[in-house]
Amino acid sequence: MTESSQTGNGDIGDTSIGSSLLTWEPSVEQMLARWCDEAKCFEWMHTEAFTYYDKWARRLVITSNSLIALSGISNVVAGDVVINDFFKLSWLFGGLSVIISITNMLQEKLAYAAKSIEHDHHATLWNLISKKIEEQLLIPPASRKDCGTFLKYLKQDLTQVTMTGNSLIPEDIREACNEKFGKIQDFELPEICGKMEHTKIYVKPTP
Repeated sequence: MTESSQTGNGDIGDTSIGSSLLTWEPSVEQMLARWCDEAKCFEWMHTEAFTYYDKWARRLVITSNSLIALSGISNVVAGDVVINDFFKLSWLFGGLSVIISITNMLQEKLAYAAKSIEHDHHATLWNLISKKIEEQLLIPPASRKDCGTFLKYLKQDLTQVTMTGNSLIPEDIREACNEKFGKIQDFELPEICGKMEHTKIYVKPTP
């Protein structure tokens, strides 16, 4: 998120200076619209990452459980059957134990299940943020929450979710987000997707 946008005498995250002076001006609405676009991008990226990691976590679990079942059944069926007078069939199925160990190690080291849970959590947080912004922008200014208070708590939400979630998004998903949403006219992409733009400053409206 672009955190340099200011619409009063103090930072929007400040709890005491300037926040009470903020009003629902067009510049504030435009800033929130940009943030809402970016929140939708983050939600999409985390959802894509959740789908990817959850799919691989399920594959590893199914593979491991299937091998365990096959190994147990095979040992019972094979018993001490010997092929060509020297090769015990049980040795072949015993090798399944090695494959099972490798599969379990991959589950632990790659942590696909844990990653899928993290991305699902962050996708939910970004969805809530975008809904909060849309809710305020879609109603008349007179019916909205106090501008300064709303921006203060929104900034806290944004800071928390970006600090803990941005680094989790794989590069290929960032590129896919840029490709998917970059073609939409006037749609604001997060800088994490590779789009950079000049920092904007407050301009006092002409009477």
